[in-house]
Amino acid sequence: MLYYFVLIIKSFISRFGGLVGKRLRACPGLKALAAAAVGYLILAGQWGCVASRTEVSRVEKRTYEIAQELHRLQNELAERLKALERLDGSYDFSNSLVVNKNLLYRVIDSIVTIETETVFETYRTSERVVKVSEGIGVVAGAYVLTLNHVVTQDDLQMESPLGPITFPARRIDKTSYLVSEDERLILREILRNQELDIALFEMPENTLNLPSLPCPVGNSDELAVGSFLYIVGNPFSSGINMREGIVSSLEGLVGVDTPSTERDDLFVISNGVLPGDSGAPVFGLRDGVPELVGLVQGTLDSTRIGWAVKINPILRALSQSLTTETFCVAE
Repeated sequence: MLYYFVLIIKSFISRFGGLVGKRLRACPGLKALAAAAVGYLILAGQWGCVASRTEVSRVEKRTYEIAQELHRLQNELAERLKALERLDGSYDFSNSLVVNKNLLYRVIDSIVTIETETVFETYRTSERVVKVSEGIGVVAGAYVLTLNHVVTQDDLQMESPLGPITFPARRIDKTSYLVSEDERLILREILRNQELDIALFEMPENTLNLPSLPCPVGNSDELAVGSFLYIVGNPFSSGINMREGIVSSLEGLVGVDTPSTERDDLFVISNGVLPGDSGAPVFGLRDGVPELVGLVQGTLDSTRIGWAVKINPILRALSQSLTTETFCVAE
């Protein structure tokens, strides 16, 4: 730019130099003004060159950023193409086909805390005692699904140095609440199935805009031994987190009275379940996409071996109260 600027100045001087020189000699003030103008033009030309260099630097930086983004997209596309080659429509035995990591985060967001207040009246003194229990559930549209024992207290128990002590009392009332930040929302009971150990609640209208389960409901009949699983629970009440496991049996636990091995509505999970996970949703991966396949029911102490209620029997029970389409719709 400075080169063209100099050519313009030289052309101007060659054409009007004589006339300008005479006028400048006749008027010293005009001479000073002309000198200042020429100096200003030279500085402006230099500033234009600096600005152009800055602009070039910005363009180079942006070009590099675009190249990096294209490289990332090329790698992601290559991974997706590799994954497509391995799609078979069955539940996966690893998480290698998972591409949408954000979907897993949204699954975690759909897990909520449920508090249940149970009012007991003692037989001897007729004193009323309120006990509060806490568990988790999964938001599915306008509903919250959990296990019945998570929101049920049948006995009045008090902790003592020798362990829990049961007091003779009768239950006279109970209310379940959805807890979110500083709000407690009363949940309306839709279904309780003690045999299957599930409970379904409806949230009040015009309340919290809670994220719903973002993935489809699966088919637990298609699970196989070794199928990869994700468990989203609250182990030891330490906070919601996600852990991995596998299906180690398609029936109840061997050598445990409850649940028995005769129950085909349960499956056993290895390396994923901990105390505090009751009601936690269990997800299988079908070609890398998580699907709800069950709810955690129990665990063998801290062995990380537990069992879950299969989703198919749950859906059959829910169909008596509402359609499964309104229960959980994938986005």
